[in-house]
Amino acid sequence: MDQDEHRWRFLAQSVTGASHAAAELPCQDSHAVAVVGEGDAAALVACVADGAGSAPHSDQGSAIACESLLASARRHYAEAGSFAELDEPTVVAWVAEARQNVARRAEELACDPRDLATTICAAVVGPERAVFFQLGDGAMVVTRQGVHGVVFWPQSGEYANTTNFLTADKFEQKLEFAVAPGRIEELALMTDGLERLALQFDARTPHLPFFAPLFKAIVSDQDEETLAADLATFLRSPAIESRSHDDKTLVLATRN
Repeated sequence: MDQDEHRWRFLAQSVTGASHAAAELPCQDSHAVAVVGEGDAAALVACVADGAGSAPHSDQGSAIACESLLASARRHYAEAGSFAELDEPTVVAWVAEARQNVARRAEELACDPRDLATTICAAVVGPERAVFFQLGDGAMVVTRQGVHGVVFWPQSGEYANTTNFLTADKFEQKLEFAVAPGRIEELALMTDGLERLALQFDARTPHLPFFAPLFKAIVSDQDEETLAADLATFLRSPAIESRSHDDKTLVLATRN
């Protein structure tokens, strides 16, 4: 969680699901979140990534993807001085660089890049304009002028129970991109381990009873360590684990 002159407060956790814990596997989810820039030109940059369960090194792939996208955002701000002109070709270049960084790690491990397969969901949210992009499942939920919505619906792959990954060929054809003008008040990013709890699939809307107490907690007077511990405990709770044994990542952000 953080607070600065851009007036965002955020909280993020990735936890190992029961199925992975039982198999003594690492958490294959990752996240990265930071306020990049200063003053009116600053933006909240957030990314979550879910490594493919069948890929032996996907925990590294998801971590590299998040780190790379955040580094690209920092470099873009250093060169451009703002995110006002951030466009789709630039985002595609960021994702291509993340893909290259994953491929380099695969070379070091002497394995196929698909062994580090991962999804990505990312947002760059400025004062009056936001950019979103996604490859694979997971979801991003936003609140704008009191209205809640899902940015992109979780992607399904060519076959049942599959999705799209950063390491796939022609990734740019599956990459979704959107620009949202206006002021985003609240933001949540999640991996697919939380989809069935946080989304209403029949209406394709956020499940607001899931989010309301979480956003309320962020703006409470509780200290950072307590909130972080509480979120991790919540994600590992029997009520959550009974609905999903997968790894779970949740990033929550709200303007103060």
